[in-house]
Amino acid sequence: MLYPRPASTPFADVCWSCRIRIAGQQRGLSEIVTARHLSPFIPGSRPKFRLNALGLQALTRQSFHASQFRPRASVVAATTDPSSLSTPDSLPLHARTSPTRKALQRWQDEYGGPNEDDLRAFPNHPASGETSNNLARMNFPGKSDDDFNEPFDNDEDEMITIGLFLKPGDVVELRMQSREPVLAAFVQDLQSVSQFYTATGKWCHTNLQNIRFAIPGCIDPALVKPIIPYLPTKLDTLDIKRAMHVPLALGAPVLSILERLTNQSEDIYRGNAHVLDSAYSTLADQTRTRMMTLTQIAKTLLGRNDPAWKPSPPALLAVRKALMHNEFRFRSDYRSQRLTNVFAIRPKGEVEVIEAVRDWVRQYLEHEAQRTTQTIPNSSFKAQNPPEAVTYIAQFIEKARRLIARSRELRDPLEGFVGPCKARLAHKEKSPAMHITWGEEFSTTDKQIITFLQAWVLMMQFHNIPSLQSAGVALLQATGCYEKYNKFRDRLDKMNMSTGHLFLQEIGVITPYENRILHDESLMLPTVRLSRNLELLTTKAELTRRQPDFRDSMAELRRDWGAMNVYCIDNPGSKEIDDGLSIEKVQGKKSDYWIHVHIANPTAFFDKTHVLSGLAAHMTESVYVPERSFPMLPTWVTQNYFSLDRNRPVLTFSTRVDLAGNILETKIQPGIIRQVIHVSPVEVAEILGEQPLASVRTFVVGGEIPDSYKTQPRKQLPPSQVQELRDFYTVARSLWERRKAAGGIRGATMLAEPHVFAKPGRKGLDWAPPSTDRARYIHGDPIIELRSQLGRRTLNQDLDATNITEEMMILAGHAAASWCAVRGIPVMFRGTIEMPRRPGVLSLDEFKEKILQPYLDRDAEISPLLLLQYLQAVGRAITHTSPIVHKMIGVESYLKITSPLRRFSDMISHWQIEAALRHEARTGKKFSADEVQNAARPILPFSHRQVQESIITLSPRENLITKTKKISNLFWATQAFMRAFYFKEAELPKTFKVWVKKTKENFLMVETIIIELGVTVHLERLNEDMRVGDEWEVEIYFVSAFLKEIFARPIRLVERPTWTLS
Repeated sequence: MLYPRPASTPFADVCWSCRIRIAGQQRGLSEIVTARHLSPFIPGSRPKFRLNALGLQALTRQSFHASQFRPRASVVAATTDPSSLSTPDSLPLHARTSPTRKALQRWQDEYGGPNEDDLRAFPNHPASGETSNNLARMNFPGKSDDDFNEPFDNDEDEMITIGLFLKPGDVVELRMQSREPVLAAFVQDLQSVSQFYTATGKWCHTNLQNIRFAIPGCIDPALVKPIIPYLPTKLDTLDIKRAMHVPLALGAPVLSILERLTNQSEDIYRGNAHVLDSAYSTLADQTRTRMMTLTQIAKTLLGRNDPAWKPSPPALLAVRKALMHNEFRFRSDYRSQRLTNVFAIRPKGEVEVIEAVRDWVRQYLEHEAQRTTQTIPNSSFKAQNPPEAVTYIAQFIEKARRLIARSRELRDPLEGFVGPCKARLAHKEKSPAMHITWGEEFSTTDKQIITFLQAWVLMMQFHNIPSLQSAGVALLQATGCYEKYNKFRDRLDKMNMSTGHLFLQEIGVITPYENRILHDESLMLPTVRLSRNLELLTTKAELTRRQPDFRDSMAELRRDWGAMNVYCIDNPGSKEIDDGLSIEKVQGKKSDYWIHVHIANPTAFFDKTHVLSGLAAHMTESVYVPERSFPMLPTWVTQNYFSLDRNRPVLTFSTRVDLAGNILETKIQPGIIRQVIHVSPVEVAEILGEQPLASVRTFVVGGEIPDSYKTQPRKQLPPSQVQELRDFYTVARSLWERRKAAGGIRGATMLAEPHVFAKPGRKGLDWAPPSTDRARYIHGDPIIELRSQLGRRTLNQDLDATNITEEMMILAGHAAASWCAVRGIPVMFRGTIEMPRRPGVLSLDEFKEKILQPYLDRDAEISPLLLLQYLQAVGRAITHTSPIVHKMIGVESYLKITSPLRRFSDMISHWQIEAALRHEARTGKKFSADEVQNAARPILPFSHRQVQESIITLSPRENLITKTKKISNLFWATQAFMRAFYFKEAELPKTFKVWVKKTKENFLMVETIIIELGVTVHLERLNEDMRVGDEWEVEIYFVSAFLKEIFARPIRLVERPTWTLS
């Protein structure tokens, strides 16, 4: 349906489906985007949403740009020396004196140069302020990938690693859907995107995370520099139809190198086609997923058993081409591919099942087409017995129809999700217990089809593979159950992954509240059926349970902490207690204290080759989501041996500090703790006279939260222990003031924290993997509670008693980093690095001096806009093998060492530190990495190179796990709102007040947070001027459980902050 275009709208009518399809932020692998204005939403209208894999489609796509007559010219530019390009003087005399040429030259001189509008996006262009006639217009030939997207939310605060930024002259591979990759040279960073000059003579922009392969230092930056003035830098003013390109003579040297790389890689591919085209059969295992780097694959395929052979960049490009032609068989994680170059080679058995089901669907469709032909008069078609494949699909479809009908008796279907159980709603039961009934069994071929659908919907394995995607859609269409199925909205314009997700729920394979993000293959959790390596490691670890062969390598060095109080400050129900705190005053120094941070010490009892180490490396971190947890180490290991309690081993990081926040002395020593006191952060705050729960707001659907969970009896401590807590608080405040003066900033989520209950008094849900043996119907639904800070709109930069542990952990991390740095020990140091400077952008020091400090002098709270600006000035957090300043925290160096039961990188640090401690005890002098580097046997378990490799491997997984936690919280918050909004399980006001968290130029949606509940809402921009920090009154009109998104329309602007950054 088309709606009239408002008079102010700069382009033609667009249907709602297309608007929503382009309304989010494209994060797909082949995204190449450019800023462009689109029509605003029309108030009061209800759009039809086109659901995608992970979010809404992009509003703005920067595409390749080129002259309308570029293709032929670009070949000349790439293959010809610039000095040999034709000039007017080099033309024949008759050509130079032709009347036609003279007329064209006069027209070009008068009209051919760029005008003021053309140059607005090209401020560095030589023609800015004067006329130039050597540029041509550009067209818009780019095609974008509209099948896969990241969620709208993309907070850029994730840890990234070595190779953070590209440098001018680095060559990258750009991918587009259904096209061969294009090589391009990196030119510069612009705002939030990077700019490239491609082998076809086109400039383009894309986010750095979309680059999957790069060749560092391939082109001399001096060759790139001359083209920079001819590239756009002001993207918000860029008009694609009037955009300009680089003169051929200037771009030719870069194009020549890019073409030479392309040609060399093509030559290698053609010369080894028989090997490269059969790469999968050579490399794949029948039952096990193999992990190999691109270099390892190239050596195996092209090295001809020569161990000294190393692949050249063209050889790597040729091998990548072969792998990407078989994208399903060779899986790569686009989020970290540029850094790791790791491919997962799927087992042959898995590939055989997927390809068999695809062929079954094809045969089924052909058979149905032939049946239709049979009904046509005079048709020559003769009825035949259907092949077995057709029978498999037909029987599955009939069974699916029966199961769907049964499901709809229990639950209403929504877009991409089923609603809550009808029986519970009808009876108005407050807190029903969830239970299961079983339906029809699935046959062997049914299971194969279900495996195919799971690969498509849950694991998203079919990205950019149309033949597999279309087979999934064909199965859904064949059921005839999804033409019109949503009682709250009209049907979708076309079926896609969201419909497939609903289908799997309705046939009883996945739960009605399935959290899809947990099925991400790269997480390698038990939820992923094909995580064979994890199964093997878990089995081997279980075999060591009876006789775990733990031997304390630090036994002779342990200090017995005796009667010293150790405070383990953790939330109730915490299963892995990693850390505890002790404090003692320094005799004769009233303002000096020793702070002892005691950390669990599993690494002293098994080395890096132990099966538990392999399991921990595989998991990388414990994963905590509202419905359950996935521990890095088996529960029997942590609970029975290493989680902090009386008489447990620890590695203690001791720091002497004064009340000015100065660190006076640092030491590390293994020990044993005896006197352990468990207390929660809330209890500590209440003991010290604060009321942390006074500002907490809760929102509940599905039942009532038991009182035993809400109000735990408070612990009573003797006066001496209360005084120690007061001393902790005093020291924590002084440490924070010191960090704040160094530019440190306190971070706190403004979003609600979801809690999920299977039934009253039982937090979390039982593990319910996909049911592939028979249909499973779950009666009842989880209770969901959202807890948020009431009305939080700013980040308070003052410290309260619940932050004591946080401050002490930072102290320990800083002390450990300093200790390792002095000794030259390679570990995974954490820090920040500024982004490449852009014109007109303040440096971090300038920002702190001119903006941040004056603001903090006036106010103890940081506004959202100021926080955003500051984080941009600070740069990005990175991991490195050498110490680096962490400006966001406000310390000279930082190392994560406080969670060895939950994070593998902490285990690496502990192994390194323990080896150095043993060496110092044995030799009687301070460890020095330089002095021992030529030792007969390595002193440290990990060399510098191995730590660097660990960074490249672990950092992307740490990012993924962090993102998984965020998305899981968002999923359960959206689930709660879906049940309240559509099924009235909780009362919602007609309107909400939200504050604007994030805006992006030319995007139809802005990201906001409900002030009272801390839930993310996407707000239509319309023609309104919306700014970060604004408070708006809004009305919710659509909740998508599949997209994990809530959408609202603005009603009125309530308040606009009066502060500015000037």
